[in-house]
Amino acid sequence: MSTKIDDDTLYDVAGLAKILGVTEKTVRKMLSEGELKGKKLGRKWYATGAAIRSHFDEGTQNSKSDK
Repeated sequence: MSTKIDDDTLYDVAGLAKILGVTEKTVRKMLSEGELKGKKLGRKWYATGAAIRSHFDEGTQNSKSDK
């Protein structure tokens, strides 16, 4: 699920799992370890669309530098 706030969208763990193609448990691990940038509000994690794009951009840069 996503929530629109001003010009950005917040995605919850279930929404992130669907977008990333991984389990909700994996998303929580990525968020808690800082692999994916997000914030915990109460007991729930959220990440912005910008954080998701940044995650993919970092992955692209890392794969280029590995070669």
